[in-house]
Amino acid sequence: MDYIKLCEKYNFEMPAYAKEYFEDFSAEYKRDVPVLSAENAAYVADATSLPEDGKQALISCAEIINADDDAHLCASFLAYITVYKRVPWVNYIYWDDLFTVEGLKPEQVGWVLVATQLANTLINKKPPKDLNEENINAFRGYSHACFNQKGYWGILEWHWNMLCAGGCMFMFGVLKFVPGEFTGDYPVITDGSRYVSLIGGEYFIGKDGELVDCEEKSVGKTSFYEDDEKYIGHVVSPDGKVAYESTEFSKSVWKDYLRGGTHTIEIHIPAKIQYTPDAIKDAYKQAVEFFGDFYPQHKPKAIAGYSWIFSPQLEKVLPETSNILAVNRSMHILPSTGSFGADCRFVREGSSLQKRMAEECEKGTEFHYAVMYTAIDEIDTFGKEIV
Repeated sequence: MDYIKLCEKYNFEMPAYAKEYFEDFSAEYKRDVPVLSAENAAYVADATSLPEDGKQALISCAEIINADDDAHLCASFLAYITVYKRVPWVNYIYWDDLFTVEGLKPEQVGWVLVATQLANTLINKKPPKDLNEENINAFRGYSHACFNQKGYWGILEWHWNMLCAGGCMFMFGVLKFVPGEFTGDYPVITDGSRYVSLIGGEYFIGKDGELVDCEEKSVGKTSFYEDDEKYIGHVVSPDGKVAYESTEFSKSVWKDYLRGGTHTIEIHIPAKIQYTPDAIKDAYKQAVEFFGDFYPQHKPKAIAGYSWIFSPQLEKVLPETSNILAVNRSMHILPSTGSFGADCRFVREGSSLQKRMAEECEKGTEFHYAVMYTAIDEIDTFGKEIV
């Protein structure tokens, strides 16, 4: 089976790097090596305290994939690029309907692949028990959720939750971390001491320097161009506002720092934490040290994340002394067109913040989700406002 035919087995777009890995995968592929062996399936089931019927279901699902030629090839390739060659797996490759296997539900195909990752973590990497407890609990919890909601064993929840269930996510201090890749249309360049963020394509700019989703709301439009000698693009200020005019940067001075696919460490922000610059800085340091040993082949350039809490518009509704603003001013904020209102599920219903957001929305303000990054060599000075 060639790469094109393989991709026909998927219901989502494969990541850009997958094709270049397929040739090496084909050379190493062994049909007689199970994606998830019965022994490893049992090991995961026991480690996560699944009941006997759940354990047998996981073993059975793994055996069904191993017995089907196409399913074995597809699952082996996913495991190859995400578990073994791109460890830890890339966040966006797992979806709720990967490929069809006769005799299995979509949630069971994903279950086997997540268990394959968790087996690799537990058996080969052996993280400290206290750090890995949440990963173990996640696999058990999402497996039970599938059984309770669907009536059969599998796994529910995706993306961040699957990274946790697969043994890729660890909590340090106040934040959860998982190695990932920089995403979005944001070329970030550096002269060796400063970082400049650019918008990497054509987007509409609103009156306050935000990105908007249509021309009717806009007062301008971005563009981006580069060749061997220069970049020409619209600069994003550290607080997430896009310049209306483009700027030229010479490649004799400025070099790529972050692009789509650059290794990062991604963050997840739990609820009700101490969200202060000192707490974030401490969490950053612990995560970088841990992942440097745990995934030495992963060479992150930055800590990155995507959330409502990075919204540039929060400046309109939070006091100057707000911890949220203090943290955000220590990060590079990158705007997105994705928007949310006062009913955002992450904002506590009935809180003073929600009420102020509702009032601001009535004035016509759109709150936008945003991306953030902190360069690894900026961690020591985290807490100082970036200008």
